[in-house]
Amino acid sequence: MKRGPWLGVATIVAAALLPYYLLGDRPDTIGKASLLPPIESPPGEHSQSRHEWIERLHRHAPGQNWRQMDADFRRQAQDQRNEEINLLRLAKAKPEAYLRVRSAALAGEWMERGSTNQAGRTLATEFDIENNRLNVLTQGGNLWRADRTTLNWESASDGAMFKAPFLARLTDEERLILFSREPEGIFFSDDGGTIWSSANGLNSDQPYSIEGLAVRDPTGNDVYALRNEFDPVSLVFGVKLYASANRGSTFVDLGFVGSQGQTALFSPRHDSSAMYLLDGLTLKMIEPGTHSLVTISTIDVAAQVQPGHYVSLGGGVNNGVTFLYAFVDRRTVPPQTDVYQSLDGGQTWVTRLPAPSHMFTRSSAETSTRDPMQLFVGGLNAYRSHDGGASWTYINFHASYYDNPAINLHADIPNFDIFVDQNDIERIYISTDGGVYESVDGGLTVQNLSLDGIRNSEYYGSYTQRSPPYRIMVGSQDQGYQKAHTPTTGLNAFLQPSAGDWAYLTSADGGETLWAVYPGVVMFDFDTQTTGDSALRRWSFNTGGIQAYQFFQPLQVDPRSPNRAVIAAGEAGPSANRLITLTYNGSYIAYQVGDFNFGGGISAVQFSRDGETQYVIANLGRFFRDAGDGFQQTVTTLPWGAFFSGNCILTHPTDPETIYVSGSGYAGPAVYRSIDNGDSFSAFATGLPNTLVYNLAISADGGHLFAATNLGPYYYDQTAGRWIEISAALTPDQTYWHVDYIDALHTARFATGGRGLWDFVIDTDALFSSGFE
Repeated sequence: MKRGPWLGVATIVAAALLPYYLLGDRPDTIGKASLLPPIESPPGEHSQSRHEWIERLHRHAPGQNWRQMDADFRRQAQDQRNEEINLLRLAKAKPEAYLRVRSAALAGEWMERGSTNQAGRTLATEFDIENNRLNVLTQGGNLWRADRTTLNWESASDGAMFKAPFLARLTDEERLILFSREPEGIFFSDDGGTIWSSANGLNSDQPYSIEGLAVRDPTGNDVYALRNEFDPVSLVFGVKLYASANRGSTFVDLGFVGSQGQTALFSPRHDSSAMYLLDGLTLKMIEPGTHSLVTISTIDVAAQVQPGHYVSLGGGVNNGVTFLYAFVDRRTVPPQTDVYQSLDGGQTWVTRLPAPSHMFTRSSAETSTRDPMQLFVGGLNAYRSHDGGASWTYINFHASYYDNPAINLHADIPNFDIFVDQNDIERIYISTDGGVYESVDGGLTVQNLSLDGIRNSEYYGSYTQRSPPYRIMVGSQDQGYQKAHTPTTGLNAFLQPSAGDWAYLTSADGGETLWAVYPGVVMFDFDTQTTGDSALRRWSFNTGGIQAYQFFQPLQVDPRSPNRAVIAAGEAGPSANRLITLTYNGSYIAYQVGDFNFGGGISAVQFSRDGETQYVIANLGRFFRDAGDGFQQTVTTLPWGAFFSGNCILTHPTDPETIYVSGSGYAGPAVYRSIDNGDSFSAFATGLPNTLVYNLAISADGGHLFAATNLGPYYYDQTAGRWIEISAALTPDQTYWHVDYIDALHTARFATGGRGLWDFVIDTDALFSSGFE
């Protein structure tokens, strides 16, 4: 039962430099390379940078909770989708009806494109032993199910997305239970994950984080949850313990208050219905029926836990005796997780050798269900001990994943889930940033169950070649820069010529070459038809003196020269708040630092269609234009600029005076339009929810305008003068990071944060070509 947070004064040559990691959980050095080793990052190295970048994108007014605003909208949309699904079921509609969109403005069909083979992060696994079925929760917020033998993966919950690290399952009449951050609360499904209902009883309107979820007995009724909440009376945070006696339908507050990160729930998977609560270093049991707490012991051999430390609890039953392990991650350098062992049900404790890793999450430590000598801890790498914590060894070093993904774990280990099947085989399911794995020999070997079919790729963006074969390039979260060289009209497998996190894919020659950015590195692919990494060249931010940069710095190709691009520098150092021009000269990437200082962070860059004019949005909604005589600030502050982060600039393909910008729309409009080449802007957001619009795309004739948003895909209905949502009943409820319009295919290709690429293909009889007025 799982538990649980562009011109310059000098030209300088830059060799292709790339960070890569050699030892344990720590970064080593910057290496000079043109044929590149895998990029992987230790836990937390980029997480803070990414978190800060996400917060910048979601700029909002004081007092606003953008996550709650998105969650409230998403919850209403899910209810509407449930009604639509039920109506289609009653009508016995064909499967394609669930992906059809027809409105007065637009008609079309959604098609999933993949990838089929580059799985993203999984978070938890519940194994239905009797039916030999896997239930896997993914980072994108979907539940995937498959027969364990055939691995016929299907997404059960495309109509509902939950940012939920905790999954539980009750048997008999199957009930799946999620504990979600967004939308906030506990949700349960009695139909295999298609329709979800909200549990009652978690009534705090100021939840902060979710800390754990556990069931006492899969065949029973008791479910327990831990949530960190803010108390408006005492003005402090505290972890509350909730109990349900009706299979997770309603919960009651048990009155317990603990500390964030320092409470954990655990019940043995087999042969016991005891429910344990670890409160700091105090072990308690939750009595059945009354749910009262009874103290068993204190782990007196351990140093006290402090704020910022994290605890976890695991164990099992061996010959009728419960064994327990407490894990304490004190966030030390070098990384380690302290381990404490009890072989008598928690009565006494001894110290074992620390695992040489931080816990990636609170669920990244576990034990065998029956062998007290087998335990596991996961961070960047997964570690096993077969001697009760007397020694530790890698399951495999994370970089070896690329040598053979079928039998080597991907980096980053959010969870271990362990079950004993009907043949008395203990099966360990290991969640990674590259899918879910299984081991049946205590972690000596692993098998990748995600090589085909679990289509949960986390994509930041895509670019599609504008001529046959319409090669697709994508940038992913932790599964690298990917390509589908000869894509079919259906699902596609993708190659991964470079590992890491990639975004801002941009091309000036229809996709024959392409630029992209990684945290700290820019890449130029000078021949996208190449299947390997021989056409990839890199430029390091270190070379350009880029400091205090965002997770992804804005990058844009120059339409006049495919081998030239501009990137925004950071907010410190010699290139602070400037544009840097990058030029690939056939051997390496050279750079020039621009003279103009924008006076703050740059959030978006763009060129006019002919490349003669540049546009920039800087912090506080300040808009700049350079028509050849240097940058001038045309708009002091966009409307609501103090609360607007402009992250996309889109120029009209036929009217050079029209410019669209998009960004955060929590305190004001998320999209603005200028019809005077950026001299002024007016709101252009009617019909959009108050959310973040990541990206805009427009057809070559200006007749179709699409938006990728935090809350789904949108289309601008020019007749009605408003945006309309174009999701179908089973279009994935996801974060839509990016949209690319391919005119020859009449297709808007959306990149999602957890369900790969999805195409909206416009019905040809619905095509029209008149620009916006």
